Amino acid sequence: MFGQSALMDQTVQHIARHSGEDERGNETWIEDDPVDVSLCSVQPLDSAEYLTSASDRIVSRWQFFGPPDMGLKATDLIAVDGARYEVDGKPGIARSVSPFLAHTTAVLKEFTG
Repeated sequence: MFGQSALMDQTVQHIARHSGEDERGNETWIEDDPVDVSLCSVQPLDSAEYLTSASDRIVSRWQFFGPPDMGLKATDLIAVDGARYEVDGKPGIARSVSPFLAHTTAVLKEFTG
């Protein structure tokens, strides 16, 4: 069974997104209802602060680990601990001869400021 580890102790919300149109015909992201996914882990990676005369902005990156069958896509969001993260790039499935070690992995990013 995947995720029987003290590290994989978080439940996240997987929010699938797809391109669509709003009520005025503008292209926008359409978010599906959040789906709870247990046996996950979100760990900090790095952050960068951008200081400009117009605004200050911080971009933080996080490493995500989840079950191999969750269907995470590059356009999706992950919500956990009161924050929402965008998937940054294409998620991968780490395969293994042992089902315990197979998992979804992705880098997440968060914009603040």
